[in-house]
Amino acid sequence: MLGTAGHVDHGKTALVKLLTGCETDTLAEEKRRGLTIDLGFAPCRLADDRIVGVVDVPGHVDFIRNMAAGAHGIDVVILVVAADDGIMPQTHEHLHILTLMGLRRGLVALTKSDLVDSRRLQEVAAELRVLLAGTFLKEAPICPVSNITGAGFDGFFDALNQVVSRCEDRPTTGVFRLWVEDVFPIKGAGTVLTGIPSRGVVSVGDTIALQPAGLSARVRRLQVYGADSEQARAGECVALNVPEIDHEKARRGMLLTAMDACPSAALVEAELLALGTLKGAIPDLLECHVHVGTAAVGAHVALLEKPELLAGQRQLVQLRLAEPLPLLPGERFVLRANLPGQGQTGLVTIGGGRVLALSNRRLRRKKQWTLEWLAARREALDDPVRWCEQMLLEAKGPANPRTLAAQCGVSPAEVLEQLAALRGERRAIELPAKDWVHARVLQGAIDAMISSLESFHGANPERLGMSSEELACASRIVPGLFDVAVQAAMERGRVQRSGSVFARAGWQPRLSGPADALSRNVSAAFECAGFAGPSPGELALRLKVPVDHVEKAIRSLVERGELIKLDDRTWIHERALAAAKEKALELFRRQPKFSTMEYRDALGVSRKYAVPLLDYLDRTRFTVRSGHDRTPGAEARKELA
Repeated sequence: MLGTAGHVDHGKTALVKLLTGCETDTLAEEKRRGLTIDLGFAPCRLADDRIVGVVDVPGHVDFIRNMAAGAHGIDVVILVVAADDGIMPQTHEHLHILTLMGLRRGLVALTKSDLVDSRRLQEVAAELRVLLAGTFLKEAPICPVSNITGAGFDGFFDALNQVVSRCEDRPTTGVFRLWVEDVFPIKGAGTVLTGIPSRGVVSVGDTIALQPAGLSARVRRLQVYGADSEQARAGECVALNVPEIDHEKARRGMLLTAMDACPSAALVEAELLALGTLKGAIPDLLECHVHVGTAAVGAHVALLEKPELLAGQRQLVQLRLAEPLPLLPGERFVLRANLPGQGQTGLVTIGGGRVLALSNRRLRRKKQWTLEWLAARREALDDPVRWCEQMLLEAKGPANPRTLAAQCGVSPAEVLEQLAALRGERRAIELPAKDWVHARVLQGAIDAMISSLESFHGANPERLGMSSEELACASRIVPGLFDVAVQAAMERGRVQRSGSVFARAGWQPRLSGPADALSRNVSAAFECAGFAGPSPGELALRLKVPVDHVEKAIRSLVERGELIKLDDRTWIHERALAAAKEKALELFRRQPKFSTMEYRDALGVSRKYAVPLLDYLDRTRFTVRSGHDRTPGAEARKELA
């Protein structure tokens, strides 16, 4: 896509007509006033018969909003400067906007060359070289041309072809995104939306969404550069027929994208560059206009590092938008504001930058974690693999590839390629459930577990270890990551498991003499009690020790597997449990099922002890409850076979 830029009445529209044969000023008001008000579009045939699109933008200061909307989609700019006027205010401002939009290629058309002599042409060309030094147009050809006589057009056209030939094709990866430039109805066909896709591909029959309106539709027809097509790609001038969308509910500044691909947000984090030509500083919470894509909304700029931003400096900021926009990290924006002392009244371009995040929460200045998070995103922004890695780090646990794809703005297939690259660098780990976790996140979880275990062992030297619930809570490991981290820690020899508890590798509990004696006495008491285990209170009275000492001994014995916890109030010795299972097997050998009373009688205990024991056998799948009866579970069937 080619685009014009430059001051009003410098001949942009006339040059487009000379280049394409098309009149892009189509509005009655444009014809009456003799100046471009809105965007104009025309196809241009290059020397090699390639067709490229041309966007003609207005040059008047009152229509900068329309100019910015047209500039977002172009690859090559034709900066138009009239030889008689020379460099004018909108020459400067358009150049600023194009630079902030990220343009990298272009040339200069020095129009109205027939109105001045060669000395004046050389003078303006020299002024332009000074203006363009340090910009993306510093080495751009400067081509004198007359839109009236055609003088110099061949040289201009040759230079244009050379610049375009050096322009790389836009990548078509990622989710389809098109900022709407125009909306109109066609009788018998319905709504047509036009624009230049910034990424991805769209085909006839695809279902797409209009954001932030929340409308969806199926693409009935497509045109690319005015010709019917089955598919359109990033960087092309596209018209989409979407009859299911009411044209009165669509407008410039909305976004067409894949369904659920881009949520809207009103609080947006970004890096802001203040123009070096500013006189003064950008203050905190400055009211401004944000131009992104074809959208323009009011906003306040909250500075996150310092209370003001000086000319030529960069700072992390939060844009607090007056209305939500469907943005993605990496998107470029331009800020315009009424900043005193800039030499002109009204809105002027003050800076721009790139979106880093959509947090949808208000952030405060000088918060270190905020600045580090945004800085990490900024460093990863231009590398798809590094960006995928950043999203994996921010997940802080196992991440699904489909979720990662949405966060990265790419397809699931593309994100799997990026994850494979990270796996090759040993930065990402694929889990059995096909989720992924960053190696650093997993290592952090393991380190947190080891730290929790060390603290626990120091405070409880008599205990064998921590239950999974205790360890997960103490380590503050996110759900879904704990089991993965425990397994990895055991495989790496850093954690050991004993029964239902976990400990640091090599840990052995150290019981004091009295504690060791009490533990043996409690174990012996439960073994003697058989199927009717005593309560902690009963044991405390019998052994003449505090009840909390008994409870601690019971907990230690459960961890070692000597005692089995049936419920919160009932325990049984491991040998008694083995005998209870054998009683159940004896009943099953005589009949296919038994009742609670039959089992109670076989054990010779009351329901108080039989019911918790049967519930435990059910939970461990030794028996299966069927109404009031029990039938053999998997373990029992194996024993009976």
